[in-house]
Amino acid sequence: MKRAFQLIIPLVLSVIIWTQLNAQESDPEIDLVDDQIIYNREKAGFVYAHNLGLGVGYKTGKNPTAFKTTAWSFELMTMRSPKQIKTINPYYNNSKRYVYGKLNDVFLLRSGYAVKKLLNRKPYWGGVELRWLYEGGLSLAFEKPYYYFVVNVQQGSSGMLTESIETLKFDENAFSWDDIYGRAPFTRGINEIAVKPGIYVKSGFNFEFGYVKTSIKAFEAGAAVEYYPQGVSIMADDTNQPFFLTFYLAFSFGKRFNKY
Repeated sequence: MKRAFQLIIPLVLSVIIWTQLNAQESDPEIDLVDDQIIYNREKAGFVYAHNLGLGVGYKTGKNPTAFKTTAWSFELMTMRSPKQIKTINPYYNNSKRYVYGKLNDVFLLRSGYAVKKLLNRKPYWGGVELRWLYEGGLSLAFEKPYYYFVVNVQQGSSGMLTESIETLKFDENAFSWDDIYGRAPFTRGINEIAVKPGIYVKSGFNFEFGYVKTSIKAFEAGAAVEYYPQGVSIMADDTNQPFFLTFYLAFSFGKRFNKY
């Protein structure tokens, strides 16, 4: 993922520079699209990968002009901490992978308003169309407690040691890493989900390719910032974190159509 972002940055900069040079040399009248059909509606789904998780989304919008699109966006994604590392206890056979020090699995539900502005129109025969987008709205963070299987060793009245497995939340004072057998099932803690409201903004570049105007196929690259006044807790050593900065790549697919 890190390498993907390193590759996309020079690509975006190159396209922006080329667009600006081309815009300076072009006659504004040549860019008119009076002879083309403007589809006034569009819908698209997308898959989303950022440096701290994955997600899916849906957008539905309008095209008031050939150079501007407005849309409502809905996204559901995971959010992890850059500090979390999966490990396994070598002292037990068939132990399960887990993240030491994790308090919650976190999921984000976003709903916002997006605007895309055309920077470079694709030729009639196809190619790549470049748009700049910005978006903002409300975000809900769902914290689901992260449970561990912890081995509890006790000495019976006869002096023999017995082992049992308990399902516990993280507590560094109650057990150490070598007591952990692994992560408990994901369904454990579903009834304890906490919701934290917040806001988000994001901006990026949309690269649409293909030659069929009614079909949307595009890559998107950009950055997003989340803010939660109550804070969101993922790891025990970084609780109530108010800000999250992420860099993302997305692939969208959908259609354009007219609705009168």
